[in-house]
Amino acid sequence: MFGDLSFWQMIVKGGITVFLLLLVSIWSWWIIAEKTMRFLSMKLDTRDFMDKLRKNVMKKDFDAAITLCQTTPGPVAAVIYAGIKNRELDRPRLEGAMQRELNYEAERMQKFLDILGTIGNVTPFVGLFGTVLGIIRAFHDLSLSSGGGPSVVADGIAEALIATAAGLFVAVPAVVAYNIFVKKIDSIETQCINAASEFADMIEEA
Repeated sequence: MFGDLSFWQMIVKGGITVFLLLLVSIWSWWIIAEKTMRFLSMKLDTRDFMDKLRKNVMKKDFDAAITLCQTTPGPVAAVIYAGIKNRELDRPRLEGAMQRELNYEAERMQKFLDILGTIGNVTPFVGLFGTVLGIIRAFHDLSLSSGGGPSVVADGIAEALIATAAGLFVAVPAVVAYNIFVKKIDSIETQCINAASEFADMIEEA
């Protein structure tokens, strides 16, 4: 049925649904690449960072602590920086300030994830829609033919199969990436919460 068709020829044979899925796939992979680069830039040895911070806080060298936060990428440093700026507050208000910063950082990390999740959930149904269109075309071609063989319905069946494959091709990476990113965000949020609590203890001890 497909012979030696090139990738582009298969897309053309798949019809308008596959063109739509191709565009969505490009969008999906752009989001995956953007989020991957962002999370790689946030990579941090939290224990080492907190040890350096503790040394500065115990010496009451908050200028050095601020410099440490400003030169360290990622949400953990941003949350601690918010704590340093509000270190004169009582503990509940100090933790509240760090929690607000964490909320802001979490919102930034979650950017585009809703789109990626939607792509993963919806594209199989878009592929199924293309499959239905291909089957309809196959039966239409068959109805117009008088005693034709399998070649009569070949284009319609090809469109149906390619649409199904395209839907899965787009959905599977999107779902896998979405789950990985959600787990990563949960891990970073836990690190931020622990770091914020530890910093509050440091302020009380200093």
